[in-house]
Amino acid sequence: MQISLPFSTSKVPYLSPLPNPTPQPPLTIPKPHPKSSITAHSSRPKGPGYLSLIGRAIEEEEEYRKARAEVARNGVDLEGYSIEGISIGGHETCVIIPELKSAFDIGRCPSRAIQQNFLFITHAHLDHIGGLPMYVATRGLYNLKPPTIFVPPCIKEDVEKLFDIHRALSQVELKLDLVALDVGETYEMRNNLVVRPFKTHHVIPSQGYVIYSVRKKLKKQYIHLKGKQIEKLKNSGIEITDTILSPEVAFTGDTRSDFMLEPRNADALRAKVLITEATFLDDGISIDHAREHGHTHLFEIIENAQWIRNKAVLLTHFSSRYHIEDIRKAVSKLQSKVSARVVPLMEGFKSMYA
Repeated sequence: MQISLPFSTSKVPYLSPLPNPTPQPPLTIPKPHPKSSITAHSSRPKGPGYLSLIGRAIEEEEEYRKARAEVARNGVDLEGYSIEGISIGGHETCVIIPELKSAFDIGRCPSRAIQQNFLFITHAHLDHIGGLPMYVATRGLYNLKPPTIFVPPCIKEDVEKLFDIHRALSQVELKLDLVALDVGETYEMRNNLVVRPFKTHHVIPSQGYVIYSVRKKLKKQYIHLKGKQIEKLKNSGIEITDTILSPEVAFTGDTRSDFMLEPRNADALRAKVLITEATFLDDGISIDHAREHGHTHLFEIIENAQWIRNKAVLLTHFSSRYHIEDIRKAVSKLQSKVSARVVPLMEGFKSMYA
């Protein structure tokens, strides 16, 4: 298998606390009139209505506890990968997979991203690329090796200019390996891991990424041979194995749902884990509005659910208009349509009960 390595180095090179409740004046209970024949306990609600009020209160308390538990989680475990980060539409997106030493987009550069050696930029909107100089500078501050940053080729020159400006402003050397990786090209991250970009559809140039595991498999014509015979062929220079690429993780970034319909993007839809956006979730925003702004509506994912062959789907980039309860409800709609496990990335979102 031939792998092109378009590697280039630039010359220039919580849980947020609940708001304190507003102090309330002490509750005053009016004393019954001396002549009244109504005793205190006679005004208490009775019957099925009273019990239903209690039941509703218990249900709401349970919903509240579930919502707070979701907020407290920093990440999710999917198919052997611990995936964490934050992705709020229009605010910031950075998704981190420590097992791959990788971050996808950099948002405002959350501290957990700094330890990742590889950074994949999908497009140049500030909520996805704004923390880029801080990411590189902080790695330098901690004496970490220069990161490898992948960008769509069309923005490489402008990203280099961005770092030139920050070098001039801060008088600090910013070291990085900036790789312009185009759709269809392959880059070897390590001997058992490669990455390929795939086409996405946002309002500005964009691309997603698929990371593949690499393994060698003995060619069929040599399976019947014994060990010494195989060793002899290998020593003679004959290629006795095939290279097998298995899609592990796919990340779309911002995109319309069109990426799901492109045959060349099949690997993104059969990776173990698909990380994709679902900016809008309900009838409050139309599909046409989502498409006009280069985003995906949950209804479109449901409509194209037949193409999803992933084992897990991580939904991201929800609009900040939604609460945790809205997101969980939307996830259940998609979950009923696919065999894949569907999970939302909800860090940064609040419960309606907060």
